[in-house]
Amino acid sequence: MPFFEKSNNIKTKNGTFVDGATTVNIHNETHGERQYRGIDRLLAASIPQALHDSSENNKPACFEGTREEHIRNITGWGLGDWKARQAHVLWLEGPAGVGKSAVAQSCARSIGGRLGATFFFSRTNGWNDPKAFVPTIAYQLATKYPPYRDRVDAIVLRDPLVLEKLIEAQFHDLLVQPLRELKDVGIGVGEDAIIIVDGLDECDGVGAQRTIIEIIITSVREQTTPFLWAFFSRPEPHIMAAFSSKQATDVCLKLNLPVSRDADGDIEAYLRDGFRMIRAKYNFPAVFIWPSEEEIHQLVDQSAGLFVYTASAIRYMENPSASEPTSRLRSLLELGNTKTSDNPLANLDRFYSLILEQVPEGILPNTLLLLSALNNVALRSLSAQSLCTILEFSLAKFYSAVINLHSVLNIATSDNGVPGTLSFYHASFSDFLKDEARSTPRFFVENGGLCNQVDFQCADALRRISHTTYDNEGTWLY
Repeated sequence: MPFFEKSNNIKTKNGTFVDGATTVNIHNETHGERQYRGIDRLLAASIPQALHDSSENNKPACFEGTREEHIRNITGWGLGDWKARQAHVLWLEGPAGVGKSAVAQSCARSIGGRLGATFFFSRTNGWNDPKAFVPTIAYQLATKYPPYRDRVDAIVLRDPLVLEKLIEAQFHDLLVQPLRELKDVGIGVGEDAIIIVDGLDECDGVGAQRTIIEIIITSVREQTTPFLWAFFSRPEPHIMAAFSSKQATDVCLKLNLPVSRDADGDIEAYLRDGFRMIRAKYNFPAVFIWPSEEEIHQLVDQSAGLFVYTASAIRYMENPSASEPTSRLRSLLELGNTKTSDNPLANLDRFYSLILEQVPEGILPNTLLLLSALNNVALRSLSAQSLCTILEFSLAKFYSAVINLHSVLNIATSDNGVPGTLSFYHASFSDFLKDEARSTPRFFVENGGLCNQVDFQCADALRRISHTTYDNEGTWLY
């Protein structure tokens, strides 16, 4: 007679029952759910805080009604609304503080059930270990697709050291291998699921950043994984090179989120909503008109298309532990004209400090000398080539000085790659560099030593030019 015939309410745990030719194995069960010890190890190797909807991820989405075109383009690509979607990788690049993370958050929320996984790198929060990237992605996929969960659970149990391997090996063992095994038995997993990776430039190590891009580009080209990948990052040189490689060209769609005054309408809407919340928070009566239209428009002008300035301004004014918001608005509007020990843009300053801290110590003096020259009114309109002549920088020395500044420094280049004009993406970075209380003595560029050196270089350049001779072809000789 078969096991348990005509029986009910049977509970079993950890046993093997034999009845003639029939063997029934009862595995360890907990309330009807299998214990996934491999998945538990995968979770321990992950960074749950880096998920877009983590309670510790405080990166906001776009304010309602803003950045609609960019969000619509990206979600349209991900959901297949474009008639010919050949690119399985999308890269949205833009300079520091322009709102890339907010766009990434909004896209993650808009995609809905097609969202496979997210990873929001953050250097300041410590969510930047490259070894945790693949486990975090794999864990999220495992929670969505039970067949994949079973496979990856067995892989981690069989070889726990997979969680300590190189990124390339992790990607193969935790993604490519289990997905291939499932495909071989006719089980498709994650077809066209979208994986969002924000802040790749904050991943620890330039080599790791390049590796992540390269293994994903290779996987997409060889079709070893079925996902769509959306990256959001600053246009750092090595990232630009990786997404511009021959291998990436056919599978990657590149979008740009620029610093543009076209965003003034979005910034004004964000400001007005922020002021509305501040008024409600402080119970301002309706008869008290604050802020004025002129003050709003001045803040829009000061933001100059950079959302990070606007967001920092609102956070500064609504800080309940400081003075009331009207005086804080006044100090904000005076920023750049007067120096104060109370820094109204502390978050932005910390960000700018972080960028400069990435410049190697051996190169930092050249970088600060160049930034000091750019802050000199008489020199800021000169081309990069002219500045190099004055500072006696070779082209290699120039590029090494600015290679870490692409997020804050706009470097126009000619068709043949020669650097053209230089400019700050936002005036607040120039203000930061010129205010010792904000930039600290380490990054302050208007100290006597740097300014005197710039003046000396200018005088020496004039002397050299006055002694210039010409060869037979009219080339300048020094």
